[in-house]
Amino acid sequence: MVDEKGGVKESAAGEKKKPPILMIAIVFALLAIIAGGAAGYFFLSAPKSEDAQQRAAPQMTAQQAQAQGYTAGGLAGPMKPMDAFIVNLTDAQGTRYLKVTMQLEMSYEMLSSEIDKRLPQIRDEVITLLSSKSFDDISTIAGKRALKRGILNSINKYLTTGKVLNVYFSEFVVQ
Repeated sequence: MVDEKGGVKESAAGEKKKPPILMIAIVFALLAIIAGGAAGYFFLSAPKSEDAQQRAAPQMTAQQAQAQGYTAGGLAGPMKPMDAFIVNLTDAQGTRYLKVTMQLEMSYEMLSSEIDKRLPQIRDEVITLLSSKSFDDISTIAGKRALKRGILNSINKYLTTGKVLNVYFSEFVVQ
């Protein structure tokens, strides 16, 4: 069509329509509500902090906690550092030695004094156990785990007021 000025006029059907601003605002509002709902869901369903879990947990007696392996600070017990152990391994050549430094996780803090009193027996037991091993025995992860269990059993047989829950190697050198 020709308009009054002689130019070509576009028809209403061929004209591109722009989406209304109101429709765009509604879409953005819906996206914001969905994003807020998802964030709220993840925030509320996140695991509680240790403090909140301890307040929500029913109180148990010290004997019950010790029997289940719990301590006052949560699931991990107090740590007792041990001096380094250096022993010869039982290899055919006899030229290898092992240096181990470990930490003992105790069932409660008061056990540290009993370990100190029994330290000569405990060190003797651990040295005997370590020196009975060969390089092949301790070179694998399974061998190290078996060694930890052996150390744990050796120490716990001397303790009467509590027990060592776990053994952690902080240094493990074979040369």
